[in-house]
Amino acid sequence: MAVYAAHLTRTLQGTPTVFQVTAQEALGSTVKPALRKVVEFLSVTYPTKFGWCLRWYDELYLLFDTCLQYDYLKHYAASFSESFYDLLRVPTATNEFTTGQQLPVHLERASLALLVLVPYLEDRIEAIVERWREDDEDGRLGKSSADSARRAAVFVWRAARVLSRVCRAACAARYVAGRGASHSPALALLGLSLRPAPPRPPSPYTWGDLVRNLFTGQFSGAEWFPLVGESALRAVEYGAFVVQFLRWWDSRATTHAALPTPPPPQRDERAVRWKNKCPICLQSWKIPTVLPVSG
Repeated sequence: MAVYAAHLTRTLQGTPTVFQVTAQEALGSTVKPALRKVVEFLSVTYPTKFGWCLRWYDELYLLFDTCLQYDYLKHYAASFSESFYDLLRVPTATNEFTTGQQLPVHLERASLALLVLVPYLEDRIEAIVERWREDDEDGRLGKSSADSARRAAVFVWRAARVLSRVCRAACAARYVAGRGASHSPALALLGLSLRPAPPRPPSPYTWGDLVRNLFTGQFSGAEWFPLVGESALRAVEYGAFVVQFLRWWDSRATTHAALPTPPPPQRDERAVRWKNKCPICLQSWKIPTVLPVSG
């Protein structure tokens, strides 16, 4: 067993573990629902001022996510969640950047599209397909060609989602076994992989210097903007991490607070004797019928 495990050990120095890449994916998926809770609270508390934010939340988050991810890709060669775990994207064809800690322009734009545009389109398509699925289950879809196309679209979308999950699982399995450089199909499609980021160089300005310059009257925007920008980005990162922790804590508390499942009742002799028989005439069923009830 030890010899077999040794062959599964990642020998490539500096390769992130599967736990790191999984944690950064979980962190990235936390931002949108967390901000939605904030928008829902504001829209309920101040419906006249923030009611429109909930109606256009997907588009507003698309704009916010585009700015956030572009800034991280431009300065740190990583997405928001990858930068939080000190990871960066590197081309798999080479182990070093040719232009410093930056992605090539075409890979930067392609990464931005896969990080921002593709999830937005998936959410919009998922909402439309889910509405068609509910209409089909409720019997609101007829036999017209348009309704048949909607049923086919629901089936195709389900098959595509299953195929996507299978591809993700296969890519993750190859990454764990050391046979793949990328843990996700998106990075493999772009020819990128994740590596630990080098330590960030210390900022030439500190908050102490900023306060000292304010009192001496030597205030400059070159000092203020980098400090405030970096602090805002760090606040977003740690805020997303705290929200993720709170969601985990809430789900854990809900699980422990749930009542245990009661055991099923014992089947008596009468249930076996009168199975599939009418309780009125005591005859076997001929046409099973379900009657709608209320309450």
